[in-house]
Amino acid sequence: MATVARRSALQPLRAWWAVFSVYLQDNLTYRSQALIWMMTDTVPAILMPLVWLASFNGRPTIQGFAPPDLVVYYLATLTLANFMVSHMMWDVSYEIREGRFSIYLTRPFSYMAFQYAGNLSWRAMRTALFVPIFFLWLYLFRHHLEWRGYQLGWLFWAAVAGGHVMSFAISYAMGLLALFFVEVRNLYIFYYMPFSFFSGQMVPLSFLPDWARVASHWLPFRYTLSFPVELLMNRLSPAEVTQGFLALGGWILIGFAAARLLWRFGLRRYEGVGM
Repeated sequence: MATVARRSALQPLRAWWAVFSVYLQDNLTYRSQALIWMMTDTVPAILMPLVWLASFNGRPTIQGFAPPDLVVYYLATLTLANFMVSHMMWDVSYEIREGRFSIYLTRPFSYMAFQYAGNLSWRAMRTALFVPIFFLWLYLFRHHLEWRGYQLGWLFWAAVAGGHVMSFAISYAMGLLALFFVEVRNLYIFYYMPFSFFSGQMVPLSFLPDWARVASHWLPFRYTLSFPVELLMNRLSPAEVTQGFLALGGWILIGFAAARLLWRFGLRRYEGVGM
């Protein structure tokens, strides 16, 4: 009886692992596409440190960042973006628009679990492909690298994992908007406009005006990249760390709650167009 109960308990994990493996094999088929997307993130992350290094012009710091700090900042954001930032709303909306969404409704596995398995496999492959680029980046900026007491403790990893989950929840919910609207691509394009600035991908948030920096603390974008990097670089007080994790947890709940509501009411409107 105990063996049967143990097998029953492990059955969902085995099913999830099987789905993850299938997605991973499928993503490996398109690894060149992943490399192209990765390069679109890598080029700006190489150019921006060069711009800021030239801007120092003899000054020791800019907004509290010394030259090694800015180099590490862009290296960290570039590295973490491979795992943390989800763009799966494009896939969800495509499947809904083309009618492929109907296939998942008949399977004994939740659609969200399918999408997370696909997202995680894509993120894992991108992170693995990024390893040689990471070492190339280190070589290019080797004269500016310096260990300055950065922290890789559990708070940093908790922020990375939390940001990954939050990005998935929000992008999944955004994908489900396709259940209500025929065309959502322009909405997704608009989403990336504030994301570029408030996530810290373009410039550190401390470089923004005061109102923008305060707003970034309450928007979800910061927690997809900047927040764990700020923890890594010891740029947050204990109160700011607490406030950051509370905001991160709140956005995770908002993302999954929005996804649940959009799923519940969206299925009533879904007509399987494109089948």
